[in-house]
Amino acid sequence: MQVHVRDPAALRVSTETVRRKIVLAGNPNVGKSVIFNALTGENVDVSNYPGTTIDISYGRLGPCDLIDTPGVYGISSFNDEERAARAIILKADLIVNIVSALSLDRDLFLTLQLLDMGKPMLLVLNQWDEARHRELKIDTHLLSTLLGINVITAVAVRGEGIPAIKDSLHLARAGNVSLEIGQLLAPLLSSGVLQEHAVLILEGDDLSATEYGIAPGTWRAELYRARRQLVNEIVTQTVVYGSKTKDLSIRLGRLMLHPVYGLFIALMVCYLIFYQLLGILIAGNLVDFTEKKAMRAYYEPLVRRIAATVFPCTITIGENTFNFRSGTASAKHKAAAVNAALAHTQPDKVEYNFWPQPSLLTLIGNCLVGEYGILTLTVTYLLGLLMPLVLGFYFGLSLLEDSGYLPRLAVLVDRLMNKLGLNGRAIIPLILGLGCVTMATITTRLLSTKREKIIASALLGIAIPCSAQLGVVSGTLAKAGGLFAWTIYITVVGSVLAITGVLLNMILPGKSGALLIDLPPLRVPRVDNVVKKTWRKSWNFLKDASVPFFLAALLVTFAQASGLLDLFIHVLQPITISWLNLPSDPRIATTFILGIVRRDFAAFGLTDVALSPVQAVVAMIVVTLFVPCIATVGVMMKERGVKIALSIWFGSWLCAFVIGGLLAQILPPLFHLAGAS
Repeated sequence: MQVHVRDPAALRVSTETVRRKIVLAGNPNVGKSVIFNALTGENVDVSNYPGTTIDISYGRLGPCDLIDTPGVYGISSFNDEERAARAIILKADLIVNIVSALSLDRDLFLTLQLLDMGKPMLLVLNQWDEARHRELKIDTHLLSTLLGINVITAVAVRGEGIPAIKDSLHLARAGNVSLEIGQLLAPLLSSGVLQEHAVLILEGDDLSATEYGIAPGTWRAELYRARRQLVNEIVTQTVVYGSKTKDLSIRLGRLMLHPVYGLFIALMVCYLIFYQLLGILIAGNLVDFTEKKAMRAYYEPLVRRIAATVFPCTITIGENTFNFRSGTASAKHKAAAVNAALAHTQPDKVEYNFWPQPSLLTLIGNCLVGEYGILTLTVTYLLGLLMPLVLGFYFGLSLLEDSGYLPRLAVLVDRLMNKLGLNGRAIIPLILGLGCVTMATITTRLLSTKREKIIASALLGIAIPCSAQLGVVSGTLAKAGGLFAWTIYITVVGSVLAITGVLLNMILPGKSGALLIDLPPLRVPRVDNVVKKTWRKSWNFLKDASVPFFLAALLVTFAQASGLLDLFIHVLQPITISWLNLPSDPRIATTFILGIVRRDFAAFGLTDVALSPVQAVVAMIVVTLFVPCIATVGVMMKERGVKIALSIWFGSWLCAFVIGGLLAQILPPLFHLAGAS
């Protein structure tokens, strides 16, 4: 390997210069975020990079800034991740390049591109323990000599190597550039182009070329080919593979990709997470305590009891009714009688009515603690129902992410997704949609074509339930017939998803792109990492959901006061009663109206309604296929356009009620034959 080494004295950068802006760069799944968190502690700020939805983490490391870039395979402008990484790296004073010790043949490609840019660098070989476990021997001293930069080994999840990174920052220097690339760079450098921009210009980067007012180069293919060849030479010289090539994780990883065994594993994963964890353990047991006992039996009565001393209301305890006009002397005497009666009455058997007389004060009282009050129903749904379900979903998702299973699932379903006009990568936003359809719609940006983004958005809007819905669905179906009810639900929703995808694949021009995805090593998830991910994602979800929930509660309260709610219920009841064969309970129509604001409401509102097994299955299918919430529609309008967003919205209305009505006629004899009616 022939290299051109510049004068080390000219490359050495003083500590004062280096400690200004340090950037972490590397491929996906190499542990950058773990190292970033270890270096910065809790002093972290996360925000979207301007013009993208890519999260960028900023922190402080002593007197300088530390920035964690998105995982990329190269520095260019092919997608949002690369555009964000490119812009940040160009402004870096020092680059800490994180690579996996398990995949140097892949990760060093980016390393060489960064070296060509002439930035002071350190190289960190992460996952060093797994490399030793697999009997990989890496000559770090030779690797350091060949690259011309310091090399540090680390096991980030255990904090090993973190002090060495901090102590070695002042040793960062520009590394070796091959003689061939150096010759190509020379004319641009002599004309005043900075080296980092000169490399990108040679590769045809329009942004850098425009900045310097010159034509972009046409050397990308040659430069990429030269780097690939150089990486192979470096790996051949520095890495020795041991005899332990087929450990349990490797064999299990291959089984996950097998068309038969992989499908069985995927079904088992879904069964354990969505049925046992979400359906039985959380929706069936935990929510039964948090929602029915903690919130409805204790929290809500306490809040209403306090509010009764402030707002006019009527309290009914058994056959006794007490009318309160706040601030009057009689209210104090009645309060004593009510307190005595409450001491011998179950809290959830007491009825509070904050509509005894039309006034502004009673309206405020009803908004706060009425049937749809923001301090009663809304808080109960958020903390008693929504939060446990969301925590459970993100716990399961974090396990899948941390273990390295999700990319393997993408490869497994790639051929199936091709039938829907997508590739295996689309399984990631579809799975994320089981957490939040709104955020999943944003992540469709990772798909390569507009056609794929439209199909994925349609599937998310029509046939993918969010985590809160999924939790209610799991609990309801578990009580309505168990596996038989689940079989009906999965068959119908899966068929709708498949038919929608196939039809769009036939109608929309073009075809799905090839799947290019990294397969990280399988590993046992770390408890602390899973807990942190679960809490962070759940907390962010709760913050995002709170405002729409409160607004929906206010909206329904005013609709109730003005009579509009009764009008909407009157319009929808013929559909819900005569066509869907659901009970005549007015709460059912109300939940569908609320579901337009938040999909969660369309599921939660049915938890208190007595449903037969057939009605439960029909109701859960209808709320799953029901319209995307307002936030999702807004994102769809921004991402896909108004026409496509409204088409999905109206299409989901039609799909939900037509299919629900047909099932209401078909399912009773099936449940009777199965003995589940």
